[in-house]
Amino acid sequence: MPRLFLRLLAVLMLAALPASAQEGVQISFGQSLRLDGSALEVTADQLSVDQTTGATEFTGNVLAVQGDMRISAGALRLEYAAGAREGQQRISRLVASGGVTMATPSEALESREAVYSLDTQSLEMTGAVMLVQGENLLSGERFVADLRAGTGRMVGRVRTIIRME
Repeated sequence: MPRLFLRLLAVLMLAALPASAQEGVQISFGQSLRLDGSALEVTADQLSVDQTTGATEFTGNVLAVQGDMRISAGALRLEYAAGAREGQQRISRLVASGGVTMATPSEALESREAVYSLDTQSLEMTGAVMLVQGENLLSGERFVADLRAGTGRMVGRVRTIIRME
């Protein structure tokens, strides 16, 4: 089902691109995948809280939405920054598993697992990773992105499809 979603998303993205944008080849990482300080809305079948660590875990049909960013997964664990004052928690990491899809209006990523660090603005996705940006497709076993710098690296039998039209 997630692969079908990505294929449909890719077709919609391709149809929406203006002809001038299709002439250049550009794969970039960054702004559209960055979570910011606005509210994160999470829906799931179950919620558990670890009182020892303060971590929160959502399981079953998880959907997390913040602005234009949508994350769907089998499970999503929110880890909080140490030293937060009582009543004021700040999320430091999101750990998604069980088939992960991250989508924005301009790109989509799919993998088995993903770790998103808000502190360092880094994203690591592992297991059959597929990235779709416009007409371009990139796949491999592990994807690491520095969202502040806008750089990324795909490793593990990388396959790329870049439209040159």
